[in-house]
Formats: sequence, structure tokens, C-alpha cells
Amino acid sequence: MLTLRAPEARPTPSGERTFLPEVQALRALAVLLVVVYHLWPNRLTGGYVGVDVFFVISGFLITSHLSRELDRTGTLSLRGFYARRARRLLPAALLVLLVTALACAVLLPVNRWATTAGDVLASTFYVQNWALAGRAVDYSASQDAASVVQHYWSLSVEEQFYAGWPLLVLLLVALARRTRSGRSLLLPGIAAVTAASLAWSVYWTAAAPAAAYFQTPTRVWELGVGAVLALALGGARTAAWLRTGTLRPVVLRWAGFAAIAVAGVTLSSASPFPGYLALLPVLGTAAVIAAGDTGPRDPSSWLVALRPTQFVGDVSYAVYLWHWPVIVLAPFALARPLVLTDKLLVLAGCLVLAWLTRLAVEQPAQQWRRLRRPLVVGVATVVAMAVVSSVAAWQWYRVGVEEAAARAALAAVVDDPCFGAGSLAPDATGCADVHGPPASLTLTEDDAPWFADPACDVAAGRTDADLAITTCRYGSEPPTRRVALVGDSHAEHWRGALHELAREQNWELVEILRGACPVTEASVLAFQGSGTDTAGCARWGAQVTDWLTTQDVDAVVTSSFTTAFTFGGEGADSLEAGVRGFTATWSTWLDAGLNVYVLRDIPRMALGHVPECLQANPDDPLECARPRSEAVVPDAATVAAERTPSPGLRLVDLTDLFCDRTTCYTAIGRAVVYWDADHLSAQYSRSLAPFLAEDLT
Repeated sequence: MLTLRAPEARPTPSGERTFLPEVQALRALAVLLVVVYHLWPNRLTGGYVGVDVFFVISGFLITSHLSRELDRTGTLSLRGFYARRARRLLPAALLVLLVTALACAVLLPVNRWATTAGDVLASTFYVQNWALAGRAVDYSASQDAASVVQHYWSLSVEEQFYAGWPLLVLLLVALARRTRSGRSLLLPGIAAVTAASLAWSVYWTAAAPAAAYFQTPTRVWELGVGAVLALALGGARTAAWLRTGTLRPVVLRWAGFAAIAVAGVTLSSASPFPGYLALLPVLGTAAVIAAGDTGPRDPSSWLVALRPTQFVGDVSYAVYLWHWPVIVLAPFALARPLVLTDKLLVLAGCLVLAWLTRLAVEQPAQQWRRLRRPLVVGVATVVAMAVVSSVAAWQWYRVGVEEAAARAALAAVVDDPCFGAGSLAPDATGCADVHGPPASLTLTEDDAPWFADPACDVAAGRTDADLAITTCRYGSEPPTRRVALVGDSHAEHWRGALHELAREQNWELVEILRGACPVTEASVLAFQGSGTDTAGCARWGAQVTDWLTTQDVDAVVTSSFTTAFTFGGEGADSLEAGVRGFTATWSTWLDAGLNVYVLRDIPRMALGHVPECLQANPDDPLECARPRSEAVVPDAATVAAERTPSPGLRLVDLTDLFCDRTTCYTAIGRAVVYWDADHLSAQYSRSLAPFLAEDLT
């Protein structure tokens, strides 16, 4: 029977409370912030700060336990500590990973299996945060769909903290004993580590915000604040200065809750976080804990003691584990995006799953006497991790099988004149069902816009702006032409077509590409969470122009995804600013005698990841099409090219090979047109080579 009665705070003879209802309330608030943010990200834009609340709580409770053990025994049992942590955290975490991995094999398209398997393994061994940090600085990877277990990044940070924190405590105690200073080094030592981590977080968030969000060194200070609080307050006891008046704890608690609420409402995905902005939820959480029991006269005490509040706090860990896989997988199970009713059911379902997990998994694991032996815990952990890892390995094996079948299916049709854009050629005859299902719904790495080509070599030298020059040569004869492909990823996805042309025409192709950085004198604003480095893009673009105007290059091919620019000190997004930026850049190229070919950007699909839409509608790819009036919109590069009256500049517009008069398609001539949400697949890009040749040769 479900009981929502909140346990009462129980004082010990020393005055220390063994149960803290305010901490349970903070847990409830934290998990609801995260879940609501993930369900309605545009409504609660800063709900991700719930993770920061959890970090402070963890640092406070763990350090309180370690401090009490030091007081009681004079030392720490590392085996006992790690066994308790494993017993508390691993059973539910590994169960959710196992169920999620199995559900992904049933519900997710094959294209997602390899990434999912890797993320499940990374989460199993608690390094998911580092996997996401590495992916965050890879622009091509930043375009990937959300990982179904990416929320394990915060659990990874905590586990890494748990692995090293007792060792730090023992080291500080040992140093204190050697210097005969008792435990006086513990608080200043931990405070110093916390301050160093905060300083690094502020610096690294400004330097590399996308990666800084996930890294352990930028987050340790948040747990450290909880640790400092535990030592300063003497575990769970209220500090003497707070007991001097009845008003101070009440004000502190309300100020703390207000700080967390303000952070949740005012911050957003565009905020540079964690850095100094994380001080708001972190110090707010610390204030609520420091206030302690504020007494029955405080109205917040009634809310904290409510049975539903304490219940959600009790199951908060399991809610956090379950909510994200359910949110990601539910649209695949329903074959449609989630609507309001679905989201409310997801919220309720996660609470039920969490309650069952606590009853059937978490509590038994805590109470089973055999699991109190560290050796048994260790063996059980290894076995459970091996089971989850085997499911991930099976997924990888199945990916290999499916990709081999996809390559075979593509090889059977790729030379057909009706394949891809060839089916739309004026002289194409007998091409049946041009917009029907593709030859294979599974895309391989060969289909990625940034595919590897053995004919290409990256120059060894790099400049301060990381200007990497890739040279692609085919055959042994001297090249007939030297062509440079420059720009962002929307220039890069034309590589398939240009490589085919270079191979046929004996060109030397030079590639100078950087994700989210079109080459323009306009400033590029960050967009779509890409972590665009505006200043870095400007330096890189200037170096590209310097290189092009001083090298023996016959022609430049460029394209861009141009949605947000500033120019000449203007602060707002502006199509005109983008136009002026491209015009200024191209004028420099044209004055240097270069021929410039501007490829109009491809139509935009508002479908999320197109291959997933196609796999959800295998027999009717028209479900993934979009009206031309919505997909084809003005972009700065196209407008600039249309306004530049120069014989050396040419606009190449292949939109009619994506759309007819009314509709833009995602499957054409048995080829998958898009790799993800807005990049060409290499298979369709290659099929465009004959049409591109008409303009470039």
C-alpha cells in the first residue's frame, strides 16, 4: 500500500537530526525542475539547475557521513564506504540501463543503436559525462539526436566524486596528524579544492561552454560547497549563529528556495553555465540546508512536511533515472510527437515506476544482509555490469549486420541512372516511384557528410585559429584545376558531389571547413546550441581569406547555413547584416582573381532527424515531406550572390532537385536525402555531381 506519510526529524542525544525533511523537499524540488524542464523546455527554461541542487545535497550528506565516521573511529573504511555507495546507487541505475537498452533495440531505428550502445557502456562505467563533453566540442556530433541515457552524465560526476572524495579526506587527515593540527586542515583543505574548482569552472565555461557543462572539474565545487557546509555546521546540526534568533533561519530558507526558483525561471540553454551563474542554485540550496528546521511558525515548514513532498523526495533518484528514457522513447512507441496529455501521463508514469523501483529494488538492496559485505557487493556489481555490457555489445553486433545489409542494398542501385537526383534529370525515363521508399533505411558512416576519403590528406601545420587544410587528389596526372571548398558544415555536406567531380575531372580539391563558421566578415551568433565561438569564427574566416588570396587556387566553392549575423557593431540578428558580410568577403576574393561559386543552402526540414522519420514511416516517406513554401526561405548568402554583379561570381541553385513546385522531399530516387535534420547525406550529395558539373565546369 502506498504511504505518503513524512517521517519526522529524529534528534539524537548530541542534538543532531538523523532525518532532514528539508533535504527531502530539496530533492523533490530538484527532480521536478529537471523533469518539467525536459518535458516543457520552453516553459521552464532553467530547470536543469535541479542537477546542481542534487550536487550540493550529495556533497553535504557524503561529507557528513565521512565526518561522523572520523569522529567515531578516527579513520575511514574505504571498502565499507564504496560498498554502501554501490548498494545505494547501482541496483536501480543498472536496472534502468538494462531496461532502456532492451527497449532501444525494439523502438529505436538502427541508426541510433551504435550511439546508444556506446552511451549505455559509458553510463554503466560512469564516464558518460566525459563522452558527452568530447561530443560537445565535435560539431558533427553535436548534430546527433539526444542520447537516451545522456542524463547519466550527472550520476557519472557524482560517482567520480565519490571515488576520490574519501581519499582526499584521508589525505587531509593524515597531513593534519603529521603536523599535529588535529582535524583543523580538513575544512580549509576542502574549501581550497572547492575554490579552485569554482575558478576553473568560471574560466572553462567562458572558454568552452559546451564541454564545460559536463566535465567533473567544473562541477566538483558544487559538491564541495555542500561538503564545506557539512563541516562548518558540524554535520546536520544548526550553527550557533543561526540559533541566536528565530527569524534568521526562516529568512535563510526562503531566500534559498527563492534563489533556486529564480535560477529555474531566468536561466536558459543559452546561459553560460555552470560558471558563476551556478552560484545562484548552489548557494540557494546551501541556504536551505543551513537553515535547518525553521519550526512550525514558518509557512514553508508545512509545505516541506507534506506527504507528497516527502514522497517525491523519497523516490527522486528513481524518478531521475526513469524520466529521460521514457521521454525519449515514448514518441517512438506512439509514432508521433508527445502532446500535453502524453506528457502528463509520462510524468505520472515516471512516479509510478520510481515508486515500484524503490519498493522492489532500492529498499531490498539496502536491507539484504548479504549485500552488506563488501566482497558480495563487488561481485554483484561486476555481474550486473557484465549483463548490461553484453546487451550493449549485442547492439553493436546488430549494427554491423544491418550496416552490411545497407551497403549491399545501396551498391545494387547506386549505379542506376534513376538513383537519387538522377531520377529528376530531364532525360530520365522509366524512373518509377521517384519519391517512394529508399533502397535502405539504414545510413552508414559512408553516408555522413563528413565521411573519410583515403584520397584526402590533412596538412600538418595549424595556425592559432586552427586552420586545417585538407588536400584531396585523385590519380597520378597533374591536376587540371585546383578548387577550394570552404565554409561551415553546410559547405561540407557538398563534399560527396565535389569528390565525384574531382575524381572525374582530375581536380585537386582543397577543403577548409569549420562547423558553424561560414566565411564572412559578419559576426556569427551562436545558434541551435552549437556552442559557436564567434571570435574564433572571425579569426578563422580572416585566415581562410588570407590563405585563398595568396595561394594558387582557380576557384572557390562555398555555402553556409546563415541564420544569425551581426555586422558593423549591430547587435541584432539580421539578414541584411549577413548579406553585407558575405559581399565584403567575396569582394576580397574576386579582387584576387578567384572565381567564386555560391551554392544555395538546401531546403530546411522541420522534422527533427529525417532518417528517423523515414524509419517511422517506412512505406510512406511522403509523411516526412514539407511544403516548399516553408522549406525554402531567403538566406544571406543567396541574397548576397543575387546582388553581386560580377562575372567572377555565380550562384548555383539546385533547389529543384529537392523540391517540386509544392513539396520538398526526404527520399528521392531510392536515396535518403538528409543525414540528420539539416545536412545532406553523402549518398544523395554524390548523386548531385552531374548537375553541379553543369555550373562548375
